[in-house]
Amino acid sequence: MLIMKRSSARYLWIIAGIFLCISCTEDLPEAGFYDSDVYSIASFLEDNQEIYSTFWKLIEEAGLYHALNAFNPKGDGYTLFLPTDDAFDRYIEQTEDYTDIESLIKDESFMRLLIKYHLVTQTFMTSDFPYGALPDSTATGDYLTIGIEVEDDSSSYSINNAAPIVIRDIPTINGYIHVIDEVLDPISYNSYEWLRNNEGFSLITKALEITGLKDTMDVYRYSSSGKLINNRYTVFAEHDSIFERNGLYSIEDLIEQYHSPGYELDDPDGGLYQFAAYHLIEGMHYLNDFDGTSNLNTYALFPVKVSAGADIRINIGVDSFKLEITETDTILIDYIEFFYQESNVNTKNGPIHIINEIMELYQPSRSRSYFSCREEPVIIEVSQNPGSYYYTDPDEFELIGWSGTQTLLYYMGSGANEWRNEDYIELNGKFYFHYIMPKILPGKYELVLKADASGEDNATIQVYIDGKRLGGNINLARGKDSSSPTYNFKIGTLDFIRYEEHVIEIKAFIAGSMKFDWVSFKPI
Repeated sequence: MLIMKRSSARYLWIIAGIFLCISCTEDLPEAGFYDSDVYSIASFLEDNQEIYSTFWKLIEEAGLYHALNAFNPKGDGYTLFLPTDDAFDRYIEQTEDYTDIESLIKDESFMRLLIKYHLVTQTFMTSDFPYGALPDSTATGDYLTIGIEVEDDSSSYSINNAAPIVIRDIPTINGYIHVIDEVLDPISYNSYEWLRNNEGFSLITKALEITGLKDTMDVYRYSSSGKLINNRYTVFAEHDSIFERNGLYSIEDLIEQYHSPGYELDDPDGGLYQFAAYHLIEGMHYLNDFDGTSNLNTYALFPVKVSAGADIRINIGVDSFKLEITETDTILIDYIEFFYQESNVNTKNGPIHIINEIMELYQPSRSRSYFSCREEPVIIEVSQNPGSYYYTDPDEFELIGWSGTQTLLYYMGSGANEWRNEDYIELNGKFYFHYIMPKILPGKYELVLKADASGEDNATIQVYIDGKRLGGNINLARGKDSSSPTYNFKIGTLDFIRYEEHVIEIKAFIAGSMKFDWVSFKPI
């Protein structure tokens, strides 16, 4: 049974504090005797093979010594989460697939997968850990989550809510090693499978089944262009006890509460379908990704509003859930919260977060929306690593495309600059560029485009939304003001009547350069 605990605002303030000061008084083994001027990750394992004999044996059998003895070709180091021998003993005892380490070694493909799942392709000390997913993936392309527990004078860490770190921050010349007390089992299940296989989520699971939404929750899906891609989304889920607290004990109760008469249960316009779809949020959003106030697109008719501050609050003002009475004050709770310790559940699709109230469909107010191609999977893969990335094949991309020029440049900076998120996209010549943007609430908006305005060879462009031209010709060389090399070009106004995706097209009317930062839709 999942144990639920309500986190207070003070909890997140404590979490924030550990990034500023990690206690030096924790009772952990010293790592200072390791010589970082001599050891690589591989040589550390070799010289300590008696202590970490199982992982060392796997490295030898997999032929990965030289890879772990070298520098990361990305330019940064590695982070290895190194299981103890005891951890491997427990892993073999608990699995039904292998009787001993030798039988695991014989399964060469899984053995290599297991090793790579413990290796992150960027350097992270524990002082760099977020309360959520590490910003770079493992060598298998998956993301690991960090759990942090704070005591009075110390903090402890666990990986994927399963593997405690028992020795931290062992330095090597090509990264850091953190010793863990459990083996990380590579995740192979999607979000629906996790809900189905974990006790206490039967109602939300059955709602996803009878509405047919479970069929949209596979690990992979086909893009609009027919390309097989990773299916990334986030789930907000209520434990059965939350439904029971509100008098809903069975799927029949849920149908009676939310189903729309006259509709089939799997009809997207029906009430039960919309209720279940509202719990599926587009994109991967770990707890540490929430910042400020955002409308997050769902699979339903409306987005969910998430506000992050001292606490993370969902749909503030939608309902009055309860009163909290203290010695000095009475507080109205009119929002939904996460159970923080139980959230950040990792799946192949993204995280599952456990919430403390029933989340019903609600249309939030419109807010200004900024889009800068950060939803594009190809860009997600490289956006954590500063550098210039050149692409010549538009078919690699899902949400953006171009023609009329051979190369698209994606640039990621490494410090504060003019660009939102420190990045931009550059095209040159008589180019054509399109971008499928996330869904936007219906209403009237002013469209603004931010781009470089300082180059004399900048293009003159025409902008289209959903196939219709908006505004006149925009000379990207004529917008510069005296204080900034970039400029916010006001394109025109438009009126959306449905909550849906939109396509922006930018055509170079006069050939030249465009460094594209973002487009925004400002409510009017």
